[in-house]
Amino acid sequence: PSAGRRRGLQALASCGRVAETPPTGNSAAAEPAPQPVPASLPSPPPRELNWSGKVDMKLWSSVRVKAYKAALQRDTPATLAILRIPRLELEVPVYDGTADAVLDLAAGRIEETALPGTVGNVGIAAHRDGFFRVLKDIKAGDALVLETPVATEQYRVEWIKITTPEDVSVIDPTPGRAVTLVGCFPFYHVGAAPQRFIVRAVPVSGSTAGG
Repeated sequence: PSAGRRRGLQALASCGRVAETPPTGNSAAAEPAPQPVPASLPSPPPRELNWSGKVDMKLWSSVRVKAYKAALQRDTPATLAILRIPRLELEVPVYDGTADAVLDLAAGRIEETALPGTVGNVGIAAHRDGFFRVLKDIKAGDALVLETPVATEQYRVEWIKITTPEDVSVIDPTPGRAVTLVGCFPFYHVGAAPQRFIVRAVPVSGSTAGG
C-alpha cells in the first residue's frame, strides 16, 4: 500500500505527496517538420468555487473551535472542491492534503487519491470533532454533492464502515468516480482515536457525476 495514502489516514490521529502534474504534451519538436497533433475538444474553463462561509460549530469540541479560529488568521489554501451533504446541513471547502494547516480550517484531499473533478476515488478527510462530527448521523442513501472547478457532481452514500488507521484499502483507486470520507472514530472519544469512520459515495443512478 502507498505510504502517502497511509500517512493521509494516520494524519487524523490528532482529531504527502503533492498531486502529480499531468503530462502537458508540449515536448519540443526536434525535427524540421513537427508531427501533427490530433484534434481534441478543449477543456471547459475552470469555474470559481464559492461557499457560504457559514460554519455551525454547535457540535464541535472547544479545542477544534479554537484551532479553527486561529487558522482563519492564516492564508487560505486554494480550494479544490466544495463538499455538501444537504440532509446534515454540511458545507465545507476541500483543500489539498491532510496537514494541520488544512484540517484545522476545512476538509482535505487525502494524498495520492483522485483530484476532485477527475475519474477515480476522491479521498476526503476532516476532524471528527469539527466539520465531520455530523457524520455520526449519516445514512446509506444520503445525497452528497461535490462541486468542482469543472462540474457539480451528484452522489449518494453507498456504504458506511468502521476500520483501523492502517486499512488504506478504503481509499484505493477505483475505476469509476467515487468519494470516500474519512474521519476518526469514535466521534466523542477522548485522546487519539483508535479507529476510522468511512463513508463511500457513488454517482447517483442515471448520473455521470460530471454535471
